[in-house]
Amino acid sequence: MKNVGRILFILVAGIFTNTLMAQVSVYGFYSTYTDPSNPIVLGQYEAISGEWLEWDTLGFCDGVVMGSSAFDAGTESYMFAGIGAPPSNNGIQFWDYDVIDNAIINNPSFNQTINAIQHDMAGDRLLALGTYAEDSTFIDFGDGTGYWEYEWGSSLIELDTEGSVTSIAPIEGINGVVLGATAFDPENNVYALVGMDNSYNQKFIQLDGTTGEVISSVNLDLASNMGFNELECFIAGESFIGLKRPFGAPTPNTETTALVSVDPLTGVLTNIVELPQIYAFSPNASVFEQMTGLFIMLYYDVSNQSHIVVIDPVAGEVVADHEIDGSFIELQINNREFMLAAYGAANDVAEVSPAPTLSVWPNPATTQVQIHSKNTPYRIHDQAGRLMVDWSQEVNVDVTDWSVGSYFISCANGAHAQFTVVR
Repeated sequence: MKNVGRILFILVAGIFTNTLMAQVSVYGFYSTYTDPSNPIVLGQYEAISGEWLEWDTLGFCDGVVMGSSAFDAGTESYMFAGIGAPPSNNGIQFWDYDVIDNAIINNPSFNQTINAIQHDMAGDRLLALGTYAEDSTFIDFGDGTGYWEYEWGSSLIELDTEGSVTSIAPIEGINGVVLGATAFDPENNVYALVGMDNSYNQKFIQLDGTTGEVISSVNLDLASNMGFNELECFIAGESFIGLKRPFGAPTPNTETTALVSVDPLTGVLTNIVELPQIYAFSPNASVFEQMTGLFIMLYYDVSNQSHIVVIDPVAGEVVADHEIDGSFIELQINNREFMLAAYGAANDVAEVSPAPTLSVWPNPATTQVQIHSKNTPYRIHDQAGRLMVDWSQEVNVDVTDWSVGSYFISCANGAHAQFTVVR
């Protein structure tokens, strides 16, 4: 399950074309494949414009364990396992890196394999998958020597960045979890994952985030030559989304890669947008920006050229697609703005002032939307920047005659939101 490689570190940030949208900051490890002696480097990249912004060297790490990263929106820190810089610290370590102050907050030792960390924004806690020896057999060479062969199981755990691990429950019925195919739904306290059972079925499993109890476990509706990766929770859209893709090179007999929504109770996958340009990608290659509802990921085309693509799953369209020199792995995103707007400062996270709130219902809308801005004026623009509603405090807005598409609300107190009109 572990794959350690030499890489560089980069921060990706996207500035939206509409000025009402907030900046998107995506974190990950970057390599240009040019100089293996380079240290890990922190940089910044705008996912919409494709502009590199800044760099900073991180001399304490020499490599990263794939599938080991996460972002803690409570502390605004990027967490990952990697190889310490030699000669004195070249063992596997775990770091909690503050991306605001560019400093290591903690360097805990969990004393076990930790993968698939997810941040619960509602409870401001960290859940993950741990491995344990489920069974063991001694392989006897017949001369008094031999070795132990282990069967490994996965369990849901809770951890903190001081190094403590609390076991919640083992995950029954699977013999492996797909890297990059876990997500957490804070609205329903659900840790979701895609795993393989002993018959090699790809199963979508929902676990209670408090007890570890299996809420549902269904086979994904996939052909034998198709796989599923890059699971994300679209909180406002009340759905799980991810990539359906063919194993190996696409052929005329396989479906194309597509961004899909997942029905967690039936395993049915519904295409959102087909992405035939995607040939391959790395695990943990995607993130989801909750405020704007954008899915961002790295992929490789048929010529092995790497790209960063930004997808709007509501509109079902690609917003941006940039070729890049090199590769990203372990992409993560800072959804702290959404966390504070939706759940407040969980677990007494210190804040200078409460975040302004703005809610829209229903979303998507057909004839009318209700806008609750706590008696603060707001205005609405369409996706072309045209003003649809000037400063108003009306709760109900008639959208019967509005064009199908996305609309953006900006509030006088600094809050903003997005909704979609459909027919």
